[in-house]
Amino acid sequence: MKATVKEKLSYLKQSVFHPFDAFYEIRFRGKGSVPLAVLILAIFGILQCVSYQYTGFVININDLAAMNSISIFMTWVLGFVLFIVSNWSVTTLLNGKGNLGDILKVTSYSLVPFMCTLIFQVFASNFIIEEEAMIVYVITGIGIVWSLFMLLAGLCVIHEYGFGKNLIAILLTFVAAAIILFLGILFFTLIEQMVLFVISVGQEFIRRL
Repeated sequence: MKATVKEKLSYLKQSVFHPFDAFYEIRFRGKGSVPLAVLILAIFGILQCVSYQYTGFVININDLAAMNSISIFMTWVLGFVLFIVSNWSVTTLLNGKGNLGDILKVTSYSLVPFMCTLIFQVFASNFIIEEEAMIVYVITGIGIVWSLFMLLAGLCVIHEYGFGKNLIAILLTFVAAAIILFLGILFFTLIEQMVLFVISVGQEFIRRL
């Protein structure tokens, strides 16, 4: 078991520094780990909560009095789940070769550079002065760009797309995500209206007894 865990972590490191090779292994040799990808996504959600509250006051513009950890966690995690499902839906129509597990692994592994710089931001922001804030912003920006590069590279490899088609697929992914979100909100609104109707009918029935 220890060897297996070590191998998975070693492969995660490889995906950060050699994304094309690592994601090729995911696509054609079944490498990577879905449970580890899910764990990374969960840790990312937790880090967003930590960042919201514990980033130093020099760069923290959040309203801590209005903080809702569950809302922050669910917003980030479900946002990426929506992206993963939407990308799978779109690429299925566009003859993408990657399956849902591949997209999950690529997306989660791509978050690692951003997560590392986010940890640095939380730590460093509590020891800097205002004039040094730009350094933290630059390092965090590098992490975001690195993560975006990994995501683009990974989706290109697992779906066997060229760069142009990959960009089109990502744009359509956001369109699909918006449609899914709209339909989801509409569905739950209808359910809420039905529940309220049943409750009101029940209350009226009880009053007439």
